[in-house]
Amino acid sequence: MKIKIPCFKCFTLNGIKEPIFSFLELGESNIHEIICTRGHKTSIALTQHKHEVLFEIGAMALVDGYPREAIATIAAALERFYELCIRVISSGMQIPEEQLHAAWRLIDSASERQFGAFVLSMLLWSKECPKVIDNIKPTLPDTSQRATKTWKEFRNAVIHKGLIPSERVVIEYCELVYAHINELTKIITQRHEEAWLSEAQKQETLARQGNPEKEIVIFGLPTTLFLARGTQAPGSFKEALNQLNGYREIYGR
Repeated sequence: MKIKIPCFKCFTLNGIKEPIFSFLELGESNIHEIICTRGHKTSIALTQHKHEVLFEIGAMALVDGYPREAIATIAAALERFYELCIRVISSGMQIPEEQLHAAWRLIDSASERQFGAFVLSMLLWSKECPKVIDNIKPTLPDTSQRATKTWKEFRNAVIHKGLIPSERVVIEYCELVYAHINELTKIITQRHEEAWLSEAQKQETLARQGNPEKEIVIFGLPTTLFLARGTQAPGSFKEALNQLNGYREIYGR
C-alpha cells in the first residue's frame, strides 16, 4: 500500500504555496526517505504500530473489493497486536529489552505459542484471564449460531482452506477483531500509555541515535485504529469503513 505525503520542505520555502505530493510505499521499516519533484529530500518517521498498518491494509482491501485478502491481513494485524501487548507489558514490568528479545526468539515462528504468551502476560499483568475472540461467533443474517464458524475456524478456513467469503460475512467477522483490539488498547494504554507510544517511535528513536545530525520528520497516518482512539471514534467497523472512504485519497494503489 502507498500513502500520499506532502513535501514538508516545500512548506517552508518562500514563494511555494502548494507542496508537491509523493507516494510512499509502506514496508517493514517505519523510516522512509522521499524526494519530491523539486528535489527536496526528506526523512519520514511514521508513528503507526505495525498492527495499525496491517489493519488499514486489510480495511483497504475490503473497500477495494477483496474480502478474502482483508481477512488474511486483519488476522495478521491481530497477531501483531498481541505481540505489541506483550512488549508494552514487558516494558511496564521493566524487563530488559535483550531478555525479551531472547524469549521472543523461542516463539517467533509459532503463532499459537505467541498467543499463549499473550494470554499469560495479560494474566500476570492484570490478575485476570483476558477476553479473547477465538471461540466467539458473530451474528450472521440467515445463518444459525450452530452453523456459524467461530473467529478461529473462519480465519483458518480462509487462510488454510481457501474459503472465499462474501463481503457481508467478512465485515461481521472484522467487527469482532475491531472491537477486541479497541477494548484491549484502551485497557493497556490507561496504565502504559508512555510504553505504548515508545514502541511506536522505537525505530525513529534508533535512527536519531544512529545519526543525531539527521533531520527526521514525524508523520502520523489517520488509520482506522488510530481514529478509533479519538473523541469522535466510530462505534463500529462498518462506521470506520465509511470514515475510511472519506480519506481514501491519501492512499495509492
